[in-house]
Amino acid sequence: MRILSLDTSFSFFNFSVIEEGRVVLLHYNDSSRKTLEKLPSEISRAGIDLTEFDAYAVSVGIGYLTSVRIGITFIKTVSYLCKKPVIAYENLNLLQKFTPGVEDPVPYLRVSRNIFYLDPESGKARIFEGERIKGTPVTVESSYAEEMGSSQVIHKFFPFSAYGGVYANERLSEDPKGDNPFSLEPLYLRPPL
Repeated sequence: MRILSLDTSFSFFNFSVIEEGRVVLLHYNDSSRKTLEKLPSEISRAGIDLTEFDAYAVSVGIGYLTSVRIGITFIKTVSYLCKKPVIAYENLNLLQKFTPGVEDPVPYLRVSRNIFYLDPESGKARIFEGERIKGTPVTVESSYAEEMGSSQVIHKFFPFSAYGGVYANERLSEDPKGDNPFSLEPLYLRPPL
């Protein structure tokens, strides 16, 4: 199975090509230019033909809502036009699933002034408001927050699209239909304005 996975959650975006569960291409772009402006040209420059995939995967957040919406809309459109399945993934869940050797990982990411974490008790994303976190905080270097504690696992680089593509490959082996592309929405913790 060949999957294109896209993450547009932050000021950078990245996409990956997964073949039979293995990452064969990772493209990372950190630019001052907007995602919507850069995404089509970067995919074209990487020599990717969007019709040559068996499925697609996309991040639904946590991240900047406008960027997340761009990625979701892009993948929903391609999935619909190509009549191929799509899998949505959440970045906090990926941090938890793909951080090996950490007992009780509590993934978190900073978005603007807010810190979002995966509550170990409910399994849901929450906004950090200074409460004591039970477990080991896990994040990426660009999201480091001192207030999450002194003992943290910090990834220098964590390509969400690559891990999301591997996750999508696992999900599609269990459910080849994937997610309903029309139900894909960004992960909202506060109602949109």
